[in-house]
Amino acid sequence: MSEVVEIDHADVDLLNEYYELCCYAFDRPNNEAYQTKWLNLAMHSHNYAIVDAQGHVKSAIMVTYLPTNWHGQEYQMGGVGYVASYPEFGGHGAITLLMQKATEQMLADHVILSYLAPFSYTFYRRFGFEEVFDRLHYEVRAADFPRVSKQVTGSVERGNFTDNLDQMAQIYQQNEQSQNGGLIRHSWWQQYRYSKHPNFEVALSYDDEHQLDGYLIYQRISGQQFEMVELMPNSFGSFQRLLSFVGKHAGVYPKFVYTSANQTPYNDLMPEAYHVQTTLEPYMMARINNWQLLVENWHFTADLKQPLIIEIKDQFIPENNGKWQLSIVDGRGQLRHSSELDADLIADTRQLAKAFLGYRTLAQLVQTGNCQIESQAVLTELQSCLSYPNKPMLWDYF
Repeated sequence: MSEVVEIDHADVDLLNEYYELCCYAFDRPNNEAYQTKWLNLAMHSHNYAIVDAQGHVKSAIMVTYLPTNWHGQEYQMGGVGYVASYPEFGGHGAITLLMQKATEQMLADHVILSYLAPFSYTFYRRFGFEEVFDRLHYEVRAADFPRVSKQVTGSVERGNFTDNLDQMAQIYQQNEQSQNGGLIRHSWWQQYRYSKHPNFEVALSYDDEHQLDGYLIYQRISGQQFEMVELMPNSFGSFQRLLSFVGKHAGVYPKFVYTSANQTPYNDLMPEAYHVQTTLEPYMMARINNWQLLVENWHFTADLKQPLIIEIKDQFIPENNGKWQLSIVDGRGQLRHSSELDADLIADTRQLAKAFLGYRTLAQLVQTGNCQIESQAVLTELQSCLSYPNKPMLWDYF
């Protein structure tokens, strides 16, 4: 008979079986380099497996606790990854059992949010996840790359990725692009990211006083393209300097590409907007594990004149399900169980998450039939509490 277990970090045999499952399920090379990277992540994670009567791993998931930054506030997040089953074991509810086990532990550990990269959006919606993070993919020919004014001062220096981890982390954390759901990158995570992409290179921007004010992570694919991986300028001068650095490669690479976690398009910065091909790409999903804790810690942009009754429908996490009284005073919220019969707002947890996290407005949810609101006045007042200048941005992958 099979059972769900959490693999102890000291259990080498089960960890190796989970690793071999990942190699098979994701068609990854079973070699020392990949195993070292995988084990590094596993040792920083909770690893749950279904083992058969003989104690062998048949299905498993990994949950890595990573802090995130939402509007200057830190929240613990459980990143779900390496969801895998052997084909002969799939289709019997294994992932549901594993997700239940992982969710129970996240609730016990007060992990408020959870992210994952889906193989199927429909599949993971059953667990309360919803699309929140999209990316914009830009592609422009070298001949059309914008020319930056030669009057730009300061300097750009190429640097070693590992030697500049701390400096890049500081710039990244200061940048507003990291404060809309992005990870707070601890040193081990930075090292892990680089271990997966040894071809990454770094360009550092310095102002007139030689103070670091931005960076660019990039990689070059010989004869094909120059790929901007992560652009983090903390000033307009830094933005210009780094773009000028990129443009100096126009004689070597036929095209430039950039896949940005910033969902706001910037085609208007091009001299001719139609010279850049821009594509919106769905990316990762998010879930609210604990609505009560989220509201108590959330950054609201306005107050409610009086409490509202919200009915949250959550079929996977029963602790969230039901009617709640929402009050917001001095930008701080409280969510308390309510016995009221009628609700000012009724929404599935997935749809409500999109509104709270800034991916969709309440009006858009009402227009698409994904939310019921008692009146326009309620919609307007609650939306004023959730008005953020940027959509969610996630620059990392796990």
